[in-house]
Amino acid sequence: METCRVDCHGRGEHLFRAGDVAEHFYILLSGHLRLVKTSSQGDETVMHFLNQAGSFAEAVSFAGRSYPVECQVVENCEIVAIPRTAYLGILKSAPDVVGDVLASLLRWERFFLEEIYKLRHTSPIQRIAAFLIDFEDRNGAMIDGTNGKSFPGKRQIASRIGITPETFSRSLRKLEASGAIAAGPKLKILDRAALVELAG
Repeated sequence: METCRVDCHGRGEHLFRAGDVAEHFYILLSGHLRLVKTSSQGDETVMHFLNQAGSFAEAVSFAGRSYPVECQVVENCEIVAIPRTAYLGILKSAPDVVGDVLASLLRWERFFLEEIYKLRHTSPIQRIAAFLIDFEDRNGAMIDGTNGKSFPGKRQIASRIGITPETFSRSLRKLEASGAIAAGPKLKILDRAALVELAG
């Protein structure tokens, strides 16, 4: 703990950029981050939203590699930065911690396996419905407008679930026609049961 620090970051800042050597891994305490991959043509793909307390970037830090994505601050956040050298020292001196680390890495592996399955075997409407349900589950009452939080922007969601903005718009219109959502300036779930059924 003596080697760690708690950092506060404001909206629009970068925690790290793709290609930076992973000297730290992190624990998100509060706020909202997104992991983004940028192509050589400058096109951005949202890989993941981080808006729950928890650790991330353990594997790349453990390997001493470069970050493959950039981490952007969506909402002001507090983050614990844990140095790689301290991390490796703990693993060597406290073998029982290794099991927790492996469990965390397996959770990430399972997450990405599920992502691959969704990209190959589900329709755009299923992906949108599943994303909205999952985002609401992870944020609870935070997205009902009482504290200003909402779903990410439509383009960000489209990028995150791997569909074009045009396909996303067409699918949203179908979801709205079904009565499951309101697709105004801000997305809103109207009929969760219908959305769950559409998610398949």
